[in-house]
Amino acid sequence: MKPVAAEIDLHDIVRSADPARYFANQFVPAIYRNDVFLLHGFDLEIRKIARTIREPMAGEIRLQWWREVFQGSRTTEAAASPLAQMMLDFSQRHSVGPQIWDNYLDGRIFDLYDDAVEDLAAFEAYAGQTEGTVLQLACLVLDRGQSSSASQVSGYLACVLCLWNRVLQPVLYANQPPTAELVARISRYLPPQLRQSAGFVANPFLESKDVDIAQAVSEICAVAETYLEKARAAADAVPATLRPAFLSVAPIATQLSKIRQHFDLPLPMTESSKSGLIWRLWRSSKRWPYF
Repeated sequence: MKPVAAEIDLHDIVRSADPARYFANQFVPAIYRNDVFLLHGFDLEIRKIARTIREPMAGEIRLQWWREVFQGSRTTEAAASPLAQMMLDFSQRHSVGPQIWDNYLDGRIFDLYDDAVEDLAAFEAYAGQTEGTVLQLACLVLDRGQSSSASQVSGYLACVLCLWNRVLQPVLYANQPPTAELVARISRYLPPQLRQSAGFVANPFLESKDVDIAQAVSEICAVAETYLEKARAAADAVPATLRPAFLSVAPIATQLSKIRQHFDLPLPMTESSKSGLIWRLWRSSKRWPYF
């Protein structure tokens, strides 16, 4: 019997777009692996909307389509979409109600616009709606009865992932020095106090300012490490059955530490080789917390 994700090659999609999650998923028990890949593949598909649309309204229409799929009002269209069919089956098997997907999709609306995060609470809420929902659903797949035990760790690591995926990674691994457009796009995800300490202007779409990228990266890494420390402090509450959901954070934690220790690292940085990434994940899998 072929894997549930095979029809649309979700394994390959995750491997291409997010190698850390792909290789970390190899440590998930085989019985749950395809569902975790499906969850991550869906997340990548939704994240792609913001990168491919020209107008925010077009993105909102696509997000609304998914919302209606989960509400059961797009039955005919969903039947023609392999991914939609698999996500509906996932929702049914794991008793994931449409309100959970509504919350996740509401968070993704923010990605479509140029607005900046209003305050720290708004940043943490956005991280929880997006990265946090994916982490918690992975925990639900791994052990439904224990999944709530990981909610605090999921919340802290969601903030780390948000800072990494939305802000740090586009700068650290860019093919060229950060442009004004990139700086504007990433800085809006930062809460005001961090935006200011990192040297970004209040509204990068209305005013410009030269930014010391190395200093900005250092400031953002420091905040990400603060969230990591909080996650580590809460990690004992996470049972062994849920821990594979968090392994993909291990390489990020290593990179954050490396950047903080070597302030003058040249940018852009070189991404880890496949073998190096696998080795790091294997080493991390032998201890808890992984991060």
